[in-house]
Amino acid sequence: MNNDSISPDLLHKGSADDVLIGAPRDALPLYVNEALIEANGHNPLVRNYVSCATPQRRFEIAPDLQKKSRMDGVGADDEWNRVRALPYQSVAAQLQSADAGIDNLEFAVAALCESIPPIRRASSFRFINNADNYFFYRKAHEHVPGTMFIEAARQAVYHHLYHHTDHARGAVTVSVNELNASFFAYAELMYPIELVVDNMTPSDATSPKKIHLRVAFYQRQTLFATVDTKATVIDMPLFEKTRNIFIYSNDWFAPLQPSKLACTISDAKGHKVPVQLLGLGKSGCVTTTADLPDPVTLNIVYEGKLSFTTHVRRAGQGTQAAWDFAEVDFNGLQVISDMIKRGFVHLDEPALAALKQ
Repeated sequence: MNNDSISPDLLHKGSADDVLIGAPRDALPLYVNEALIEANGHNPLVRNYVSCATPQRRFEIAPDLQKKSRMDGVGADDEWNRVRALPYQSVAAQLQSADAGIDNLEFAVAALCESIPPIRRASSFRFINNADNYFFYRKAHEHVPGTMFIEAARQAVYHHLYHHTDHARGAVTVSVNELNASFFAYAELMYPIELVVDNMTPSDATSPKKIHLRVAFYQRQTLFATVDTKATVIDMPLFEKTRNIFIYSNDWFAPLQPSKLACTISDAKGHKVPVQLLGLGKSGCVTTTADLPDPVTLNIVYEGKLSFTTHVRRAGQGTQAAWDFAEVDFNGLQVISDMIKRGFVHLDEPALAALKQ
């Protein structure tokens, strides 16, 4: 995996085909203070920051680029402008018109951002737009589907969180409270798209419990969409407790993808027969038949991660085998719950009756 690629696991995805962002890097802030200018006097970028009506300095942007970025006429007191960063598309165009002569823009931006606390840095990403994407392009489009940007924004939020706060992958999850998307224009298939993530969270806490991140999308220096995410960052142990589902004793469920399950019945002598799990409930299950003498033990493994084992009693056998669980403790019920909410669908009474025949 090269430096432009992002691991799907970091974005809470299961496949590289689902990754919609790449080339992560710091983004250049629109406003900086005098202390940062003094600390970076050797950086050629500081020459482009000019005095304005506030104590801060603003990166000089040509009027046409300001208009494209929807920042013309907007002052430094604007909530977004105070924390806003610029896409490389616009910075490069501005520096080229000013004949700034910066050989490595990305290096210069990274060097300047070293003087900014990580929690206040912005992120830039390249949008990965494969027009043969198996999900977003199931039908032909003459523009980039809007839902694709919402998913790209979600991925950018996770990457930004794990790189600019003290939160670590696996220790927390993000529970979205509010999502607001604004679209100003269509995005074309044939031109590059850049995302910039700005932190609009009022607090500077390095492990924030509440976040507000805005992901802005640019094409040909033009801002065409923003996606705001307001969310709660939850520690995984707490999330797992809050996500416990209550299973009624008469509710039964069928697996959506049986291939994700490995199910066996074994007897007291150690003989083991693989069976297919057809239905699962709080107090029992239905499988294909297993010709083993009682007593027997059931073992279910879901995706090689979740494992449930219990003694079972034969509740009936016809075309399929119905089993009652002998006894299930709290931990066992938790595993059943985790399996069901990950890959099962509810069975209504007629479907369950047909299954147990």
